[in-house]
Amino acid sequence: MKPLTERQYQTFSVLVISHQTETQMQLQQALSGHVSRLDTVTTPESMMHSSQLLALYDLIIFDTRACQQHELNHIVSFFEGEILLILSENELKSEIVQGRYYLLYPMTDHQIQQAAKCALQRLIETQKYTALAQDLQKYHQTTIVGASEKTKQLKQQIKQYASSKAPVLIEGEAGTGKELAARAIHEASGRVGPFVVVNCSKLSSDSATAELLCNHGGSLRLANHGTLFLDGAENISADFQHILVQLLEGRTIQSVSGNSSYLIDVRLISASTKGMLNAVMENTFSRELYERLSVLKMNISPLRERPADLRELFPYLTGRLCNKLSLPVPEWQNEYDFEQGTYEWPGNIREVRNLIERCLLLNKSPNDYWQEYMLQQSRHASKVVIAVSHHSEIPEFQTIGTSSRRGYPSDWSLRETEKAHIQQVVDFFDGNKSAAARQLGISRKTLDRKYKE
Repeated sequence: MKPLTERQYQTFSVLVISHQTETQMQLQQALSGHVSRLDTVTTPESMMHSSQLLALYDLIIFDTRACQQHELNHIVSFFEGEILLILSENELKSEIVQGRYYLLYPMTDHQIQQAAKCALQRLIETQKYTALAQDLQKYHQTTIVGASEKTKQLKQQIKQYASSKAPVLIEGEAGTGKELAARAIHEASGRVGPFVVVNCSKLSSDSATAELLCNHGGSLRLANHGTLFLDGAENISADFQHILVQLLEGRTIQSVSGNSSYLIDVRLISASTKGMLNAVMENTFSRELYERLSVLKMNISPLRERPADLRELFPYLTGRLCNKLSLPVPEWQNEYDFEQGTYEWPGNIREVRNLIERCLLLNKSPNDYWQEYMLQQSRHASKVVIAVSHHSEIPEFQTIGTSSRRGYPSDWSLRETEKAHIQQVVDFFDGNKSAAARQLGISRKTLDRKYKE
């Protein structure tokens, strides 16, 4: 991190707690002109029950001779800044230090200035890390939304798998939320390390890439005590497969060069859209590694198999996107009953999210957008292309509504007429019932029911 400048240090406020007049004067002399505010008190009592007063300061310099251990602990419990201790040598090994910066008697002005700067530098680093973590939470949620039976089963699986250290293999179509499920497992596991994502499809197959993953600052090292998420695991290179086998065998990683090895505590969660077993059958993936990565398995159903989730997904995603785009929540937020049974959402949750974002940016309700989309689909479906292949003559073609007879026989019942019309529309779309349902303006379920009557 870039060090602070002298001018930047002058924006900080410091409180000195010491009953020694000489110590107070030395600290004032050393820090005068280096910080914006410097106050002194003889005992911590006046500050122990006033979080508002403490909030005025970025750094507290504690002379341990002026306070007891419990007084320091009490102030630290609600002070959000940095603590700099002034100790005697016999206190170096005491619990009071606890990783804090400290000064020893006797001390020079230069030592005081450097110790204060180090403490304030760490304060800024902590604040930036906290802000970054909060910012990341906007984009990396772990909430599984939906009330369908399949989603309830998924939530239950996540709870069960979180308590284990065993590797997890998550399979499902693109856009179903495999990374979301992996993050949910990590968050529920209580692992203290980070959740690190590796896009396996972007890794080259050379040994240099595998070595880079293992070096200091590489994905494997960063994920220590946390979770390593292998996205697109069927694309893992042979060199990296070998490293993962080592990791799963003995929690030990040896560099590709063989010059170093180290212990590591990483939980592996893999994800695949194509099916890992297919890669094994094609001899592009190690069966041994597949067996080790798939100790626990999870399959995320596509959205077309759990359409009931849409009722919760739409308001949830709308709220998140409004927050991200700094837009007000639209009036159409609760309009979600548009043609839900006639569209299969091939892009799954990702497609739903893109639709909502498009509607927000265009200031158009999903219902209006959906009606325009269906009109375009209908126009597209009305275009007929005839390919002449095995016939010497162009076949005769009759469009809907141009039959030689006008209407249906007058002695038919309404049910018979309705069923005949549905059959005609389904035949027109070559048996595509979803397209026929859109043309008729009914849901796919309604069409199936009437089709079977």
